[in-house]
Amino acid sequence: MMQFFNQAKKHPQRIAVISEGTAYTYSELISQATAVAQFLLQGREDLKSERIAFLAPPSFEYTALLWGIWRAGGIAVPLCEKHPIPSMEYVIDDTQAEILVYAQEFKDKLTPLSHRVKNFFAYEEIPSNPKAFQLEVEKERSALILYTSGTTGNPKGVVTTHKNIEAQITSLTTSWEWSKEDHILNILPMHHVHGIINVLSCALWSGACCEFLSKFDFKKVFDSFNQGAINVFMAVPTIYYKLIAHWNELPHVDKERISKSLTQFRLMVSGSAALPIS
Repeated sequence: MMQFFNQAKKHPQRIAVISEGTAYTYSELISQATAVAQFLLQGREDLKSERIAFLAPPSFEYTALLWGIWRAGGIAVPLCEKHPIPSMEYVIDDTQAEILVYAQEFKDKLTPLSHRVKNFFAYEEIPSNPKAFQLEVEKERSALILYTSGTTGNPKGVVTTHKNIEAQITSLTTSWEWSKEDHILNILPMHHVHGIINVLSCALWSGACCEFLSKFDFKKVFDSFNQGAINVFMAVPTIYYKLIAHWNELPHVDKERISKSLTQFRLMVSGSAALPIS
């Protein structure tokens, strides 16, 4: 999606992503996403809506893969690391994905699927030396395929266009008054709209910072809050329940510190369902 890149170019030196304790600027994200795009293209000019399945932890690498797929004209198909192999195989077959990209830590898990695709390679194989290239991807083209839970049958692949995504993002950034000064902690699964669009994409569209916590951990969440930079947080009710339960078990001094940190937040959202008033 070229509009993402155009937005990012407005603030090249601002921090876009914090991942595993390392901060990456928008300029670094654009560069790595371009490297991903060129690697996927393998000399072609356009992926022409080829479906690209990928599995990476919530991270800078995940973000670069997502943007790189879009930059090359492909359709992103994010997989869920918690799903069993048959579920992933179903997604790959259903989308007719021809490429499967994985973070090295998932190689053993995904190797049984290598024969289902034409190209199977690790993110770590991608060279970080991109060359400038131009490809205008029309907004009407498909960008993302996410799967429903499948409660009434097999999961259904929901196709979203670049135009759909831009409409969602601009609606949310306007309603939630996102700005480049915002800093959000992302602890949500990255194969759902909530984590991909509401958190990551809204932040990056706005020039804000998205900090990833690859695995949910009570202490790390509260430690992140206490650092004072985060001012936006979004989660599902289950996570809020767990955080509150953990907070209730802490010593009084720790509770006071966390509560003081939380008064500095601009926005907190309970997504997917509402929290009880209490």
